[in-house]
Amino acid sequence: MPSPITNRLRECLDSFAVPGLIRYVALLNALVFVLHLIAPGYLSLLELDPSLVLKGQIWRLMTWIFIPETLSPFWIIFAILFLFYLGDGLESSMGPARLTLFYFSGIFLCTATSFIIGWTQASWVSLAHANTFLNLTLLLAYATIYPEFKVLVFFVLPVRIVWLALFSAVLMILSAIGQPLVVAATLGVAFLNYFLFFGKALRQMLPASAVLPTAGRTLSEVLQKNSPHESNPTFHRCHTCGRTEVSEPLLEFRVSTDGEEYCSDHRPR
Repeated sequence: MPSPITNRLRECLDSFAVPGLIRYVALLNALVFVLHLIAPGYLSLLELDPSLVLKGQIWRLMTWIFIPETLSPFWIIFAILFLFYLGDGLESSMGPARLTLFYFSGIFLCTATSFIIGWTQASWVSLAHANTFLNLTLLLAYATIYPEFKVLVFFVLPVRIVWLALFSAVLMILSAIGQPLVVAATLGVAFLNYFLFFGKALRQMLPASAVLPTAGRTLSEVLQKNSPHESNPTFHRCHTCGRTEVSEPLLEFRVSTDGEEYCSDHRPR
């Protein structure tokens, strides 16, 4: 039975939640794109520039997340729709409260890093597309929860989203090479935020042949030891009853605001 502290924390998270948060972000991305078409220099007013924030332009602390990843009239449509899709899928699994916490935690870490690194270097660098790092963590989170989901690359080639996420992460890392230190540091804390929320689930996604160096056993052996009646590794497990998608294929599993995963029969209300 949840403790009073757990219930209180859950209530606080629920009050903090913004249902449909990523949808709002996507719509504001679309609005900013339209404003860019009308006044091309408009985007410079939204970038995360710590030096200008300290001069009173405090709106930049939030407006940088609304700058679109692409300014191509053709690709912007698909970028907005894809962001919609990622947000809906993540909210369905994580719930509005945990998704809100995950996203705003990323915003805080990226913003704080831009100030700290800029201060230590005695030179401020404007991060024009720092929101790309946030969107990447949304993609990584979606791929962690739905690793078997497939997307059509160039509308033709079906690719598992986990491979698309890994490719995007590697591409982002390579693009940060040679950039100012603040760019690499901001990307690093975006990854850190992802691992804080999904590190446990990520470990469960390791291949069955992955060796655990501390015990000298494979992941599949550990899973079999913990679940003697199940021969296959599982990704979803109810925190209350222990059932998985292998033992009960028809059950739906969702991560609750306490960070634990529950089946549809035991999901906290």
